Parts: sequence; C-alpha cells; structure tokens
Amino acid sequence: MTTQLYSPVIDDQQRDTGSLAPRFTSLGNLKIGLLSNGKHNADVLLRFTADLFIERHGGAVVLELNKRDASRPCPDDLVGAVTKADVDFMITAVGD
Repeated sequence: MTTQLYSPVIDDQQRDTGSLAPRFTSLGNLKIGLLSNGKHNADVLLRFTADLFIERHGGAVVLELNKRDASRPCPDDLVGAVTKADVDFMITAVGD
C-alpha cells in the first residue's frame, strides 16, 4: 500500500485561481457547525475544540450533526443539511 502525503501550503499559482474560500476578517463571534463521523469520542473532541474556539473568540455552536456510521459515506440528508446550514465554518472529527 502506498501512502500519499499532501502539503497544506498554498502556492501563488493556487492562490491566483480563485478557488480558495474567502478568509475571515475576524474570528470573533462566528457561527460554528459540528459534524461527527459517529466514532466513539468524536463528539467529545468536536465539542472540546469548539469550546476552545468559543473561549478565545466568542461565537456559538449552532448546528451539531452526527453521521452515525464512520464506515459509510455521509447520507444525502446530512450533506444537504451541511450545505444549507447557516454557519460560518464547520468542524469535523474522527474519534476513537
């Protein structure tokens, strides 16, 4: 099995394509969505991460979803809920 490593660094060519999400001008008081994959403790990790963000920057969790089965793709109804959600950003996590 081959492992592929991806760099999170954006080069100038990628930046110029316009395919990046717009950056926040402020991290204060943002609306947060959480999506758990359903594994044990994923919801705990999500909530801990969101609470840290809220403690430092304000804001609130306004959407919490759980796909309930880590071995299956996200159901269409949850994908729809995520795409229609009135949130500024989503956090997702894998537990165990």
